[in-house]
Amino acid sequence: MPLSSQQQSWEKVHTAFNEAECHLITGILAGEGVKWRVKSSRVSQLPFAHHALGAIEIYVPKLDAPLAQRILMIYRNS
Repeated sequence: MPLSSQQQSWEKVHTAFNEAECHLITGILAGEGVKWRVKSSRVSQLPFAHHALGAIEIYVPKLDAPLAQRILMIYRNS
């Protein structure tokens, strides 16, 4: 499915599998001044999240994607 022109200007930098992880990652990005958006495929009727059933994709502006990737790499390695 092709992305709309608005979606093409954003790049996925992380997939979280629960809300806590999503809040942590978006908080790190926001703390560094990086704007973000999320796209959730979580099924709210299910009490658990399992990969595609609960994935939360985190997007940043395409121009900020290299910076966001570096920020997340530093976080993962610390």
